[in-house]
Amino acid sequence: MIKKYKFLLITILLFSSETLAFSPEIEQEIYVGCYGSSKQYIGPEKAKRYCLCTLKKLNEKYNDEQINEVFKQKPEKIIEATKFASLFCEKQI
Repeated sequence: MIKKYKFLLITILLFSSETLAFSPEIEQEIYVGCYGSSKQYIGPEKAKRYCLCTLKKLNEKYNDEQINEVFKQKPEKIIEATKFASLFCEKQI
């Protein structure tokens, strides 16, 4: 029962237009990519928190067009452009 509420809360946080300005498709794409690669290293619960935090921080700096441009670049440039969010959120979990 608690897992259902956690899922609902995460879904609301991910797709709430008040909290995040990214389109739902971009939010989901970023979250799924982050979660898939993070959970194997930090576990599912920490990965959820980390990825929601990262999504929020990226949204504070980039809009849809800007984040799409970032993700079209080479991996080194993507890491450089998103490092601020990763570093901040690593400290939060």
